[in-house]
Parts: sequence; structure tokens; C-alpha cells
Amino acid sequence: MTLRDILYDQLLYGKYNEDLFSTPQKELFVEYGFARHLPTKTVIDEPLAILAARQWVDINTKHPLSKYLQNNIRKHVTRQNGFEAYLAFYFRAVFENTPVLDAIFTFRGDFAEQGKADLAWQHEQFELVTVVHSGNELRVSVVTPSSGPSSNVGSLANSPREVLDWVSTNTSQYAFCFPLEPFGPDLLFFVRSKVSGKLLLVALQAKHYIAVDNDNLIKGIRTVTPSWFWKSKDTKVCPFLQAVRIYFG
Repeated sequence: MTLRDILYDQLLYGKYNEDLFSTPQKELFVEYGFARHLPTKTVIDEPLAILAARQWVDINTKHPLSKYLQNNIRKHVTRQNGFEAYLAFYFRAVFENTPVLDAIFTFRGDFAEQGKADLAWQHEQFELVTVVHSGNELRVSVVTPSSGPSSNVGSLANSPREVLDWVSTNTSQYAFCFPLEPFGPDLLFFVRSKVSGKLLLVALQAKHYIAVDNDNLIKGIRTVTPSWFWKSKDTKVCPFLQAVRIYFG
């Protein structure tokens, strides 16, 4: 149970609660290759060991990751939302076979019909990717349910700076970002067109309801509209949008 909880927290959010395991357990985790000692603490961040442990838990226990996510879909603690975590792994599976984008999302056809936007790309195949910007180099890696550039699937942002870092550099190679609530969207990730190679930043609002009433629907649309990012009584500008414009030109 200790290994499972720490393993899944590390996979889902790129971090875990150190209080979950004792000093003797830390030594065992180091001995078995899951963890390593740093000057001030012991960390579990060995990618190959984490992926191997996840596979072992999935095959040999009654608590595979898929079941864990389903059981916790309605459980929410501070900065960790069960439904959002489930969606991250759902999209990893959905994009495995590079689907046509409008088979996944419903688009408003009236924008294209009225000439307000060119949405021809919605009919193209897209793949889920991790985007890392290092100096002048842009590295784009495909993400599948069983592979990716990092064992860490999500980045749990605890400050506006961490959201900006995920968009602009993402040195830890997280496929998903779980932003702060004042930001607006609940989940961020990149997909890449198989036709043009262009990147699309997806901003998603998670609503775990069978039906969403009009008031909540309007609020949800606002949260994923770039001009509304970071909107609050005390926020008059959009630093996130400015950073995205600078980053993507």
C-alpha cells in the first residue's frame, strides 16, 4: 500500500507526501532502486524503477492504476482532484492511435461557416506530446499509455510561476499540468498535428456531471478562454497569455 500510494502520487503529480513512508522504508526503497538520498532528504524519482513498479503493481495486485483512478474519481484533497487525474490518463489512452481531433472534441461549426476562424485542422489526426524547451532547442516527444519522455505524467503547479515554467520550459518533461484554481482551466496539455506538425495547447475545464446547466456552461467556457486566464478582482492583465504569445511567436 505504501509503495502504491507513493508511486501513484509521483506518477500523477510529480511529487508525493514524504510522511507516507518511514525511515526504514526509505532505506528499503533506496536498496531496491526506487529512491536515492539527497543532502537533505530521500526522494523517489528513478524513472525506470517507477515504471517497472507501476507495471508490477498493475499485474500482481488488486489495485492497478486504472482501478485506483476510478475509485478516487470523486475524492478531492487540497490541490489534488480525482476527476482531473482520471482525465489525464484517459487522454493518454484516447490519443494512443492518433485520432482525428473532432472525434474527441465537439467544435462549433458556426465559426468556420461565418469565416470567423479556420478550423480545418479539427479534421486532422493529432497525437499527445510532451514539449520541452531547452535554450534554442524544442524537443517534442510522443506520449502513450505505456511510454513517454518521463515517468512523471503530471505537474501539480503550486504557483503561477510553475504554470509558466511548464509552458515555457518544462525541464522535468511533464505531459500534463494541473494549474492553480485561479488560473481557470483544470488541465493543460499539448497535442501535435500529424499533418502539419503544429502544436496545439489544450486548456480543459473538468465538470463531473451528466449534464451541465447553462450558467455553469458559460462559466466553464470563460475559464478556458485565454483572455479570461488569471481573471479575478485583483488581476487586470494576463501574464500567462503574454508568456504564451512570446513563447510561440
